[in-house]
Amino acid sequence: MLGSIRNKTKGWVAYLIVGLITIPFALFGINEYFTGASNIKVASVDGTDISKAEFLAEFNPQKRRLQQELDKKYDTEFDAMLKQSILNQMIDRRLLEQLSSELSYETTASELNTIIQANNLFKEEGRFSLEKYKQLLRLNGYTTEKYEAIRLQELTQTQIKYNLLDSAFVTPSQLVRLQKLNNQQRQFSYITVQADDYVKEVKVDVQSVKDFYNNKKALFFAPEQVKIEFVELSLNEISKNIKVSDDELFNFYEDEQERFTTEEERQAQHILLEDELTAQKVITLLNSGSDFAKLAGQYSQDTGSKSDAGDLGFFTRGVMVPEFEKKVFAMKLGEVSDLVKSEFGYHIIKLNNIKAKILKPFDAVKSELLDLYTQAQAQKVFYSLTEQLANLAYEASLEEIVDQMDLKLQVSDFFDRGSTQLNQKIVTTAFSDVVLNKGENSEILELSKDKLMVIRVREKLAQRQKPFTEVKDEINAHLMTLLAKTFVDNLVKNIVDLLTHNDKDTLKKLMNKNKLKWHHVDWVKRDSNKAEMAIINKVFALAKPTNGNSSYSAQDLDGSNAVVIKLSGVKTTDIKTINATLERSLLSFESDEIFTNILETLKSRAKIKFFSRNL
Repeated sequence: MLGSIRNKTKGWVAYLIVGLITIPFALFGINEYFTGASNIKVASVDGTDISKAEFLAEFNPQKRRLQQELDKKYDTEFDAMLKQSILNQMIDRRLLEQLSSELSYETTASELNTIIQANNLFKEEGRFSLEKYKQLLRLNGYTTEKYEAIRLQELTQTQIKYNLLDSAFVTPSQLVRLQKLNNQQRQFSYITVQADDYVKEVKVDVQSVKDFYNNKKALFFAPEQVKIEFVELSLNEISKNIKVSDDELFNFYEDEQERFTTEEERQAQHILLEDELTAQKVITLLNSGSDFAKLAGQYSQDTGSKSDAGDLGFFTRGVMVPEFEKKVFAMKLGEVSDLVKSEFGYHIIKLNNIKAKILKPFDAVKSELLDLYTQAQAQKVFYSLTEQLANLAYEASLEEIVDQMDLKLQVSDFFDRGSTQLNQKIVTTAFSDVVLNKGENSEILELSKDKLMVIRVREKLAQRQKPFTEVKDEINAHLMTLLAKTFVDNLVKNIVDLLTHNDKDTLKKLMNKNKLKWHHVDWVKRDSNKAEMAIINKVFALAKPTNGNSSYSAQDLDGSNAVVIKLSGVKTTDIKTINATLERSLLSFESDEIFTNILETLKSRAKIKFFSRNL
């Protein structure tokens, strides 16, 4: 885009246009400048739009996580697959949401609360921790409201699948047959023959190597390559040069006190009752001196806290329902409330402990303050320099950028279009028409949220045919491997033929010559580790021997080795009881199949539109 403007515009007009373009680019990356993502749709389901903002909210966190895990393996093809996968998931959820609404499914706040508190991820020392819950949500980019809304929707839709699981069934005869197959045992022996052991023994004549080269010349091209020069603007490097005084740090501490203040926490017990009559009865018992804990165990309808005498642990504001929260944060230590009505019923609350909000002292958080302040100041410098870099990249040479911005001019090694050693953005840009053929600087490449780059091609190497002398050793090694594999395949077939015809003398000589030996494996099941899993799988894929005799088979193993298998016997045991795990697995499989079919039916009936250009 900048290149095309450059060709048509010069002087102060050009600087004005570039300034208008690069400022939003520098601040926001490549986004829609004039239309918010919430107004752009990427798909619609029966007239209900899925906005780009919704899509990006799900896509971006997964993309960041996968980029961290896969690093350089994450490329444009993977990016496109991820986009389509997430969009399909969002469409599926819309369809299920419609279906659950039609079927009048719903999940109550009480059910959601129970499920969240039962999640081991949110527990410390075996009990639900509100602080850990909020911390994990923050780390994953969720507010409690957003997370709970998503979980509520998921749980409602999951009811469809659970109901399918209840309706799925497997006949007893099917279970017996499958369990017999699963429990089947086999006894066998095997000989492995590795092609690598014979590579040095095979010979490839020079003419064969030349003929292979002449017939397969298209395989031996060195692709077009480039070497680039580049400058890099890195937030990390800027941070190293930020100097901070104690006064600046203390002022920052004063401004950010809320960040270092722990919220007030309160610990309470409660008794939850469904009807007011019973609630008044419990109030009367409490007033007459009855023990709160015993009454909670006897009367409370809150299954999550009943067994703990109604204890809710420590919690902060924003966790409990409004009526409960308003009351408990107005109570005095040791006080027992009157009836408090909420959507769950009638609460009787006893306040047992108060942890006041505490501001951590300056010295205790000084190290964290230094990191935060340094990052904040570096970010300001980074944004300022980004705008400067964008302007210079348009008109100046890389050498001028280096001089004016005190950056370092760096040079890469040669690489081709298929390189996986560099960021895919760098590779794609280096081979773009503007950079490769016109010799211009690239636009700013946003490699990550805190690293930018401008590149220019320094040297080019055209695609060339590799001469025979350059590839002859590679071809020779390839042909030797092929010959060794052919030899191995023929060897195992020969062994099987000798075994079938009971030619023991010849077989013994052949095995001695090739230093081969049998490996005997007693009765094993499919999950045995007494041999390689690839061999076990081959054994259980063979037909059952007939007439009580052993059967012999020559099998390819992983494309380079081979194995001779002697299957001595197959046995099954009588099934007295059905394996519950197997039955659950089969039922789950059946319900998954029904669930998949329902989704496909919903898709076929719905009006689904994709707007791929907006992804």
